[in-house]
Parts: sequence; structure tokens; C-alpha cells
Amino acid sequence: ALAAGLLTLLAIELVGWPAGFIAGLLFAVHPVHVEATSSLVGRAELMVATGYAIALLCALRTKESRWWLAGVVLGSALAIGSKEHAATLPAAALLILVWRGGKWRDAIMPAAAAALPIIAYFMLRGPVAGGALNSGGMAPGLEGLSAVQRTIAMTGVSIQWWRLLAFPLHLSSDWSTAQVPVNTLLTVGLVLTAMLWIAAASIAFHQRRTVPGLALGVLWFLLTIAPVANVAVPTESVLAERTLYLPSLGAMIAAASLIVLLPRQRLVRACLAVLLVALATRSILRNQAWRDVTAARLALIHDAPKSYRTLWLLGDEAFAHGRPGTGERLLHDAMAAAPGIPGPVEDLAGYYSAAGLHPQATALLRKAITLNHSRSKPWMLMENADLAGRDTAAAVRWALRSAELFPRDADVLNQALGTLIVARECVQAGRLLGTRPTVFTPEGGEQARRAIAACRTP
Repeated sequence: ALAAGLLTLLAIELVGWPAGFIAGLLFAVHPVHVEATSSLVGRAELMVATGYAIALLCALRTKESRWWLAGVVLGSALAIGSKEHAATLPAAALLILVWRGGKWRDAIMPAAAAALPIIAYFMLRGPVAGGALNSGGMAPGLEGLSAVQRTIAMTGVSIQWWRLLAFPLHLSSDWSTAQVPVNTLLTVGLVLTAMLWIAAASIAFHQRRTVPGLALGVLWFLLTIAPVANVAVPTESVLAERTLYLPSLGAMIAAASLIVLLPRQRLVRACLAVLLVALATRSILRNQAWRDVTAARLALIHDAPKSYRTLWLLGDEAFAHGRPGTGERLLHDAMAAAPGIPGPVEDLAGYYSAAGLHPQATALLRKAITLNHSRSKPWMLMENADLAGRDTAAAVRWALRSAELFPRDADVLNQALGTLIVARECVQAGRLLGTRPTVFTPEGGEQARRAIAACRTP
């Protein structure tokens, strides 16, 4: 409610009353926002939108008093601390200040104030995350594509942005490649989508004086969707409804700016009321999909039956219910749907290891490590698989290597020590613990020392 209210105030500031108020109403009840407002993972979208709105509302008042710059800094800090999508905030500040008739030089200081926390964040992020702009992963279907190829692919995907905002009947918590194919070929759909964007940009440009809110809405959408468009920086998702939360304000502003210009306003208001009720009803019904874990599971299976996440979930459930053949098939289907995702590979390897199929398990774990060597799970599973297969020498090598790669991970170190103790490599276990004295808690460290002492005792 706070984010929606602040963004409504911002819309009123930008396009006036009643267009801004109508935009706020449409924004508040739009079903595409349910994932952001009802799921835990979506809370970051609400927080970044709140910080974004605070910073821009303060930026609009900096001409009255320079003290408002403090609000810009604080809003920017909240936004960038919530999610990296706030990186576009300085550009948004320039956009709206110039849009309101200000001069470029008057917009520079508020934009700079918005940029300060963002610059500080990325400077600190580099040493911690191994890079200022690296993402947490690559969305299935985008692996190995250049920026140009991703641009082509995402142009085709972007038709879903239009559909979700204009006709939000089908919603899903997962939009992987099984639901939204990623294609770098020149298809009819790609050409039509590109023509749609060109037409929208052309109309907005030519009507910028008669319908200024239309052009502003298009610019807002393009600016705020850029961080998740997988062009400059690839992300972990080809498409996610929650990432449309902040960009959708631009679409609502554009729509509201057209609505207030329609003739026969009494009829328009009646139709708008019906539309708002319909959108609110769809949002209420969609909220049920996020009521609890069971509801989210059923919604995922219903909305995205071909998604690798659905296949992965059902595969794990099949193994849990004693149907290994079905589980194996479903996990293989999940691996085929998302070849670059290591999760299903790791899980199937674990099931193979538990069933005594050690060669199959180790082959899959090698594949998982190749897919993403920064995950500790396959390294730990590899130790178990080799120990179960009675190849203690290989298990020791994996243990030492994993401890070297993940020096601050207590679980990895504990697993490595256990492997070394089982292999009766007691001296190496003692040395390993001695090189990592601060990884364990005092109690955990004492338990490890006792286990090593028992290992050394004949």
C-alpha cells in the first residue's frame, strides 16, 4: 500500500489530476502485481519502488529547498539497498525534472544526489560479489548468447510484457523457456513485436505535446525495465511478473493519459469503474495462489506444467513417494528443459548415490560442477558418492579440493573433515582444521577436535 500510494502521488505530480489518480488506481489493482505484493521474494520490488518514489518526489522539490536533497539520498539508499534495479534512478530524476520544464543544470544536482548511494553500493559490491555488475546466474535459454542475440531474443519475449499488462488473464509464478521460448531467429512474431514497439514509440513521440503523459509513460517503462531486460546485463529470469511492478507505472500513466482525453466522459468513467472491479477481482483470485506453500505448488503445476521448475518439483516428489522410475524421468525432463541449471542434476545424482548407482551419480555430479563450480552442494555429494563406492582416495581428493574452494563454509569443512576421518586420514584432518580455526563455532570446533582425536586413537 505504501509503494502504491507513493507512486500514485508521483504520477499526480507528473501528469496532474485526474490522469495521475486514474493511473494510481489502475496500478493499485493490477493483477500482474500480485506476485510482488503477496510473495516473500517480491518484497524487494515493493521496497525498491518505495525508495524510487521517495527519491523522485523529493527531487521534484529541490528547487524549493536544497534540504530535499537529503530525501533524495535516503530514498536512493533504500532503493539500491533493496535491489540493483534502482541503478536507473539518477536517469529517472533527470527525466522527470526536465519533463517538468526544468533546465538540465537544475536537474544535475538531484540526479547526482540519487547517484551517490548507487555508486557506493556498486563499489562495495565488487569486492564482495566478485564483480560490480555480475548477476547471480544466467536465465535458461540465454546461455552463451551475445548482447545482440539477447536483444533479438528479448524483443520476442517482450510481447509478454504487453500481454501481461493489457490482458492479465493468465498469470504464472514461472516463465521459463518452456512457457516463453527464447529465439534468436527472425520470425514473424519477432517482426510483429518489433513493429509494435516502433509504432508505440512513434505515436508517443508525435503526440508528446498533445498527450505528454503517453510519451512519459513509454519512457518510464523503457527506463525501468532496462535492468531486467537481459540486454546489458543478463539475469536469472527471462521474465518474471514481479519485475514489472515499477515499470508498469509507466504503462498505467500512458493509459490514463489517453483515458482522460476520450469523449463522453460519463460513459468512460462507467467503463473505467467496471475495468477496475474486474482487475481487482482478478487480483483477489490470484492472491489465493500465494496463500501458502501448498497453494503455490498447485498454482505452479497448473500455470506452468512444462516448466523445468514444475518438472523438478514433481520429480523430487515422485522419489519421495517411492516412484523412482517416474522421478528419474521427470528429472531428466527438467534437465532437458533447462540444460544450464544444476539443481535437477544434483538431486538426481543424490538419488542415484542413495540407490547404489555410484558411477551414474559421479557422472552427474561432474556435470553439475561443470555447469556451476561455485555451488558447494555437488562437491559435498561427490565425497559421499565416492565413499559409498569405496573409492576413498577419490573422496579425499574431493574433500581437500572443496575445502580449498569454499574456505569459509562450515558445512563444507565439516563434510571434508568427516570424509578424511572415514578414510582414516587423521593427520590431514587435523591440519585442515588447524588452517580454519574460525570457521566453526566454539562448540562445533570442539566437536571436530574430539572427532579427530578419536580418529588418531588406535
